[in-house]
Amino acid sequence: MMDHVDTDLVLDVGNTRIKLALFAEGRIVARDTARHGDAAAVAAFLGPVRPRAVVVGSVAERDEALLAFLRTLGPVTEITGASPAPLRNAYGTPATLGVDRLADAVGAMQLFPGRAALAIDLGTCVTYDLVDGAGAYHGGAITPGLRMRARAMHAYSARLPDVDPPEDAALLGTDTVGSLAAGTHHGLRLELEGFIGAFRQQWPDLAVVLTGGDAPRFARALKNGIFAHPSLTLLGLHALFLHDPDRGAAAAR
Repeated sequence: MMDHVDTDLVLDVGNTRIKLALFAEGRIVARDTARHGDAAAVAAFLGPVRPRAVVVGSVAERDEALLAFLRTLGPVTEITGASPAPLRNAYGTPATLGVDRLADAVGAMQLFPGRAALAIDLGTCVTYDLVDGAGAYHGGAITPGLRMRARAMHAYSARLPDVDPPEDAALLGTDTVGSLAAGTHHGLRLELEGFIGAFRQQWPDLAVVLTGGDAPRFARALKNGIFAHPSLTLLGLHALFLHDPDRGAAAAR
């Protein structure tokens, strides 16, 4: 059984679900997901473990009930896009930076120290975030995610159905559903290839790491030495938590 003295609970509250991780001695020792506001799922994930610290990064609406529950488990630290970070933030409007993007950038820097790295988070939206080899965060891009693209075509047209494109979608659709699946899946695949290629023109040694719910699908589709890390945002949130001198000193005890 993990000793609570060595354990931190980290929550990545996204637009569609919550990702949970337990960190012990700087490493993830357990992971899970939960629905928004599902305190019972968080309690079940922890079992008998009582964390030393609870770290929360959220891009969703603030959930006071969940935060109140988390405070019964241990001291809660909320990480934001403006939190102190172990990188130089060259973003033009740091106050508007999403915590998920900052965490992804920090996580990528942790995985590839001293090397330019592009973190691509394939969730509700697709975010691209670039850190150079000197540890400077440059920003990136935000585009619609896979299912947002499919649902937008359905919502903004009179006759197009809503599709959930399979991973093996044909490049050439032979009917309307197949054409929508082809456009949605391969449109995003080609976007990814285009962004990665453009960034590599400027940073030839660029490391690329994918995360988010659709990361496995496109890591397989790209077939170009792309690294997938399902817990990149959680890794970055924990690194941001430890970056504070007082919290880092407490974690070392």
